[in-house]
Amino acid sequence: MIRFLAITTALIYVFATAPVLAADLYSTSPFHPVVAAIKKLPHRGSVATVGNHVHILNDGYQALLLRVHLIRNATRSIRIQTFIWSNDECGRLLMYELIEAARRGVCVEIIADHFVSAKDPEVAAFLATVHPNIELKHYRPAAARMKPTPLQVLGDTVFKFRQTNQRMHNKIMVFDNVIAITGGRNIENSYFHYATSMNFKDRDIMVAGPVVRRMTQSFRRYWDCKHAVPSRELLDVAKLIETGDFRRYAARGDYGFHGFFVKLDREASDSVVIKRQFVDRLMAADIVEFIADKPGKNRAVHLRGSGEITERLKETIASARRSLVIQSPYLVISPRGMRIFRTLKKRQPMLRIQISTNSYASTDNIAAYSANYRLRPDYIDALNFHVYEYMAHPADLLRVFPTYPQMKQRAESLRAEGKDVRLPFLCIHGKSFVIDDHIAYVGSYNLDPRSANLNTEVGLLIHDAEVAEALCRDIRNDMKPENSWVIGRREMPLELQALNGMMSGLSRLGPLDVWPVQNTTSFELIPGKTAVQPGSPKFYNHYRDAGEFPGAPPGVSKKAILTRLYKAVSGVVVPIL
Repeated sequence: MIRFLAITTALIYVFATAPVLAADLYSTSPFHPVVAAIKKLPHRGSVATVGNHVHILNDGYQALLLRVHLIRNATRSIRIQTFIWSNDECGRLLMYELIEAARRGVCVEIIADHFVSAKDPEVAAFLATVHPNIELKHYRPAAARMKPTPLQVLGDTVFKFRQTNQRMHNKIMVFDNVIAITGGRNIENSYFHYATSMNFKDRDIMVAGPVVRRMTQSFRRYWDCKHAVPSRELLDVAKLIETGDFRRYAARGDYGFHGFFVKLDREASDSVVIKRQFVDRLMAADIVEFIADKPGKNRAVHLRGSGEITERLKETIASARRSLVIQSPYLVISPRGMRIFRTLKKRQPMLRIQISTNSYASTDNIAAYSANYRLRPDYIDALNFHVYEYMAHPADLLRVFPTYPQMKQRAESLRAEGKDVRLPFLCIHGKSFVIDDHIAYVGSYNLDPRSANLNTEVGLLIHDAEVAEALCRDIRNDMKPENSWVIGRREMPLELQALNGMMSGLSRLGPLDVWPVQNTTSFELIPGKTAVQPGSPKFYNHYRDAGEFPGAPPGVSKKAILTRLYKAVSGVVVPIL
């Protein structure tokens, strides 16, 4: 029986990856001419890096619209890797569309990391049995269960600490081996601007071309690895399948979309909309390279060890000569990372490094923000970074988050029902950088120790001035004074600044950082003044102190107390942030 299943799986894979006529792929989609041109390109050797077209997806609605269109038009195969798959409206929409694709003959394979994804054995049992063409695997499930008990999770954490902390952070979707999407988005309402509270300002990139084959190969490594466990083999899911006692979704109305996707459902099958929004905006990129970690990341004993993507990105960043523009939701640089940036600045003293990240008001991870808050003096004083912290409600909120009015109205209705929910706000989740206006990276890699050493990551490295310019424009827009606070040295007499800097630096050398006064703070542009760079002689004439935690509610909050507490102890836990 096992041998039969192995042969069947191999045949499905061969069928799904075999060369097909261009006419068979996306024949009813505006992408058909693009796909037909791709199928005529050579299929061997290093040519996978050339002949590729890309489109950057900054808008959450557009990112979901494209996914649904590509699912509906896939002919042979759909492969998905994700860190999070939630059982909410967006999660169920993609589940429905993938099942429909499987029913028309498409091979659908999904790998979801187990740690943060929805842990619903009934949904897993349904997906495992709904159609032979769809299969779901889980990366490192705890205690071989879909929904382990807290005690079982604790046991795994204690006895398999490193394995539990090593997660699959990859996000890719591959359609028919010719079109793919990668970037920061997981599968959940908040990544597509359908959440009533936190909504991510995220970034994906679609690629059509030979490089997609490399993405399929990477997916296959994970699909076949020992860490990826089929739903059917999880103990609680297997029991439900045996008894048949789980919920089925028989019709579209059973999925509970709550009227969210009326417009999207129509536009996903509208050739005019798809052509205008995506096909016409494709950019022919000079060189596109897919970079990825292997399953398991590395074999290091401790929470270190680096990985393939870390080394590749380090090597690429070291080539910077004039400018390095980075966007990362978290800014937690390890001691090794600090040394890399110090070496880079020493070699290229005129290099300008600008970083867009989350503020206290916008962050989704207060522990990571606290570590950033602790290390900010090093970023500003030692490395001369220009750091911009994103506002929860930037000036261009409605452009970035066009569904904000509807989500706000929905949140207010929940409040009226007595539920304690925060009104919608934006949080940066994009992971990207641009070097010297001609090298761009878009992927899943955060600027933190977890991405460097623990989580597996992926992304596209693109050598092309047009792509780099488009990416840089979006990141720098987020850095504008109306959208971000800028971090600078606190204004105080030079003697006090030197003394405070010394005491703060000594405190950060130990495991506990208890020095109460930061040498840095947030600044906002004075109305009527023009923006200048941090460090400019005119800086304090153009900017005013906005406080350590701008955007926070008045008074002392639990969040502010936690930030200072985590800041004091974050030196101990930095390796897992």
